[in-house]
Amino acid sequence: MSMRFSGRGVRALPAVAAAAVVIGAGPGPAGAAPAPGCAGRAGAQPASPGAGAGLRGGPAASPCRVGAVGGNSAGATGQALIVRWNGSSWQKVASASPSSNGNVLSGVAATSAASAWAVGSYFTPGGLSQTLIERWNGTTWAQTPSPNPGGATRNNQLAGVAATSASNAWAVGSYAASASDPGHTLIVRWNGTRWAQVPSPNPGGAGHPDSLSGVAATSASDAWAVGSYASSGSAGRNLVVHWDGKTWTQVPSPNAGSAGAANSLSAVAATSASDAWAVGSYSAGGEIRTLTLHWDGKTWTKVPSPNAGTGKNVLYGVAATSATNAWAVGFRFSGPLPNRIILEHWNGKTWAMTASPNPGSATNVLYGVAATSASNAWAVGDYAGATTADRTLTERWNGKTWGKVASPNPGSNGNGLFGVAATSASNAWAVGSS
Repeated sequence: MSMRFSGRGVRALPAVAAAAVVIGAGPGPAGAAPAPGCAGRAGAQPASPGAGAGLRGGPAASPCRVGAVGGNSAGATGQALIVRWNGSSWQKVASASPSSNGNVLSGVAATSAASAWAVGSYFTPGGLSQTLIERWNGTTWAQTPSPNPGGATRNNQLAGVAATSASNAWAVGSYAASASDPGHTLIVRWNGTRWAQVPSPNPGGAGHPDSLSGVAATSASDAWAVGSYASSGSAGRNLVVHWDGKTWTQVPSPNAGSAGAANSLSAVAATSASDAWAVGSYSAGGEIRTLTLHWDGKTWTKVPSPNAGTGKNVLYGVAATSATNAWAVGFRFSGPLPNRIILEHWNGKTWAMTASPNPGSATNVLYGVAATSASNAWAVGDYAGATTADRTLTERWNGKTWGKVASPNPGSNGNGLFGVAATSASNAWAVGSS
């Protein structure tokens, strides 16, 4: 992956073509021009998501994170990457990469040491994305059949996954129903036997983009998914939908900034039916600012979150273990390079910046975060030097400080981790591409 973009590698994979849908959205299937902010890293956003474009960006993944996503860079083939923490080190674990044209995993969820799911996309020879779901049974990872409602000639992509048991899991993303379709929300459910599509809201309406990038669940009758949509003449709006055990319905959510400011949600985490967080970003006077929304059991409200300097401040991932312990991660860039990591903590009253390692001399980004307690959390992403390929980045919270932990880099053209899940201090998974 020799090409690097302004922010995350893959987490959000919606087939959204309108650049205004999210902050710095990348081109969708139709190759729309990116919104401001897509050239903040060492490389500019590619012009088209066709074959060989080297797309990694969309979180289930950067200001240029929505639209076209892949695991392959120009002249190279991306392989799905899964690594496991065994209590003492991160080790690469064999996984499926069904395509010779690129594979990427953007989200992971685990319910035990013997049960986990990873989701993302693989690419056809024509550069179209198809959904990819892999399952861990305690011994091996194997690809599991997954729906592609847009068919083999349209983009279908999964960005996030959540699971509460061996018979209940959700995955979300987007798909294109036709050559001119800018994108529909995609939600699929595992019932213990197979994955099947479940109807989901598309408030943007016909001809306007809708996409989902993150999902969280606390039970079989309580789940949240977040993303963005745009209707006629509007900038991107936050999209929050809820599962009540029977149907997915849109729930009102605030949009930050002045009237017409673009908003986008990247990830969601929930600890109970009355405590959930959603994070993302919004535009403000030519800048991009962090966005945190909280659910108290009745309404979603905007909660102040810190920003470092001017320029871009973007949140990609969130995790929570209680009402007084939550983490949000992303990156900030005010120019010149390097861009820096954002790591924010919620203590029950306020969000505050927390110090973290920034090993890259050019780029440093965290895309996903997971926590099992107040003294154990993981954050994953990638970093790079001015002339070096991306390297995987894993950082751990020990209750006092964040520290960098060595992680595998099997790819010679670049490596990145885009999602992480943990069930204990000795069992965690991270996924991405290499």
